[in-house]
Amino acid sequence: MKLLKPYVNLIRSASNGVYTLNSVVSVPKGYALNTLSQGEIEKDGQKLWAVTATITSNGSVGTEIAEFSVPLEQGPTDEVKTVSMVMVDTALMANPTEDNSTDVDYDDAEELM
Repeated sequence: MKLLKPYVNLIRSASNGVYTLNSVVSVPKGYALNTLSQGEIEKDGQKLWAVTATITSNGSVGTEIAEFSVPLEQGPTDEVKTVSMVMVDTALMANPTEDNSTDVDYDDAEELM
């Protein structure tokens, strides 16, 4: 599997308190962004809020840059202090071979007015 390391920026709206995860990832040749979902996961014994993007083989001939913004359904809690952007190849969902994720703490969110 190709490396799919996402670059992320977490933003918190000062007016409504909503967190938004912005992400940019290079999708390898032959693949396309498929779905986005959110939910709590556990990684190295720590609970995280995760945005998971799946990619699937589509036979494309070029590398694509995928950009997306996802308003988070959950903010920080006593147990969940980190957001993770996880990339998953649908062909390897049962046994992913690489950690294609980037984590950011809620405390590091950029605040927008």
